Order: sequence, then structure tokens, then C-alpha cells
Amino acid sequence: MSYHLNNGVPLQLDGNDTAPPPLPPWLKGFLVTSKKREDVAAAGREIANLCNDLFFKLAYDDLGVPASMVKPGETEVPYDFAEPLLIPGCPGSVFVALRPDNNTVNVRMIAEDLIEEADKVGAAGWTKTSHVQRLIPVERVAPEFDLDRLAAAVIDEHFPRVKATDDVKPGHKLPTFRVHYEEHSAAMHLHKIDVEKKVADMVPSDYEVNLNDPTLTILVSVAGGSCMMSVVQGYASHEKFHHFHIHSASDLSPKKGTGMPASVWTQPGRAQAA
Repeated sequence: MSYHLNNGVPLQLDGNDTAPPPLPPWLKGFLVTSKKREDVAAAGREIANLCNDLFFKLAYDDLGVPASMVKPGETEVPYDFAEPLLIPGCPGSVFVALRPDNNTVNVRMIAEDLIEEADKVGAAGWTKTSHVQRLIPVERVAPEFDLDRLAAAVIDEHFPRVKATDDVKPGHKLPTFRVHYEEHSAAMHLHKIDVEKKVADMVPSDYEVNLNDPTLTILVSVAGGSCMMSVVQGYASHEKFHHFHIHSASDLSPKKGTGMPASVWTQPGRAQAA
């Protein structure tokens, strides 16, 4: 099954317009960057092809994987296919959307598993993402000017306010966090420190900021006229998923590149046993 890249630009839009239209706000998926700018479309197709792979879907998109892929209070909806979309005004990145748009899959988990899968095979033998540099999970999308509303929705989901009536177990510690902001050909250039402080101030005071070794990281990425957000783990500089890079041969030791277990493409039930 093949999917054609959709550039996402309305036909009536004048090519001289300086403000690119944002991506639709109902999208969920991945912000993908390539090792070479001219290969960004190929990078998007590579990630879409992996997500559309039958064995990968059996392992990570099966209805028998509830805990990590279901949002509380919502019906579980698997994704049917992944579709690469060019981001208006952002020639160096591509967005890979999971369809249908109301799916409930955990994009962070899928991004982590794809990176781990590449590490198991070893960079020298892993050719499924030869053009991909980064694979950034995106939970929600909004126009760049709607950053406040987007941040409020993401923070409410991941950082609920602690009420006096809540039954908190003794010794239970709330996760710490930090905010990371980055731009990819942004339509409006925002100040990194201002954005990070603004978003951090929206998190309830029950949660402490930890800039060096946080439990959670709130990712804020602006690409073209679109703002994208997600909350991830393992993003500190010394951790595995820092920047969500597809690791190169120089990143992996010989032990990590050889002698690892078979991939999910030969073990379609791996996720169910996790």
C-alpha cells in the first residue's frame, strides 16, 4: 500500500503569501526531520511505511494493547494508516499523521519503539530510516498564534491539579518537569526563554521544575505556522530519547549494534507481552 505526499496547501493560496497556513488542529502523529534537507519527503515516507507495516501494526496497534494506548474515559481507537504531509512554510520538516484523526494511540510510545527497534538492529544494518534524523511525537497541533490554548489542553491532560480531597498515598511524589522549545522555519519567531517560562507558569504549582533531570519534558515545536506539543519521558541530555534522534553508527556501541533480540517485524506479539 502506498500513500502520496499531500503538501497541505490550499490550491487558491497565492505562492507569494508570507504567512503559511497551519496544519489542521485535529492531527496527531510525528514531526520528522531528515539528515539532508532535500530528503525530507523521503524521510516522511520512511516513517509512514514503518507505521503502515503489517507486523508493526500487529505489535503496536492491536486492540489487545490497552494500558499504554488508551486515554482514560475514551474508547480505544487504533490507527488505520499513517500519512506523510508536507508542512506549509517549513521545507526542512514533514508531518506524519496517524489516521483516523480520533485514534487513541500513544505517539510517544510508538516513537520510542521505532528508535529502540533501530538500535536493536544496529545503525550499520538499519536501512528502514536511512533519511530520517529525528522522530518527534506530537499529541496536539494548533496555529502558532493559539499557543496558549494548546498548552492549556496539554497541561490539563498531563498535569492535573491536586485537590485537598484527593487520596494521595504517603510518600507519593509528583513528577518534575521542564519545558523545551524549538523552531523549524517558524512563521513567527518567538523567544525561547519567554515561551518556556510562559508554558511552565501554566503548570499547577504542585509540580516542581527540574531543568537538569526532569521526570517529564513538555515539548513545544513550531514548524511553519503550526505549533505542536507533547509530553515525553527520557528527554534529558544524558537519556536515550534526548531529541528523539534516530541513532547513527557512532552513537551505538558494538554491543548495542549486534547480538540483539529479533525485531517486532519477526515477533508481532511483542508488545502484548510487555
